Amino acid sequence: MRPAEEPILARRGLRIDLTPRELHLAIVGIGGAALAMWVGAEPLTVLPLAFLVAVRVRIHRI
Repeated sequence: MRPAEEPILARRGLRIDLTPRELHLAIVGIGGAALAMWVGAEPLTVLPLAFLVAVRVRIHRI
């Protein structure tokens, strides 16, 4: 094995943090998704919204 000619460095990009919200907001998101799916809404429209309600998404540039 040969050593690398150039050092490997971290590249600039994005850091995405996913943090669960407080319990009551997570329950609201999951309950809303369950209710919408029980009524017959499409899962592709319901689940992303429920995810955004239940989880705090932070995007940082590094």
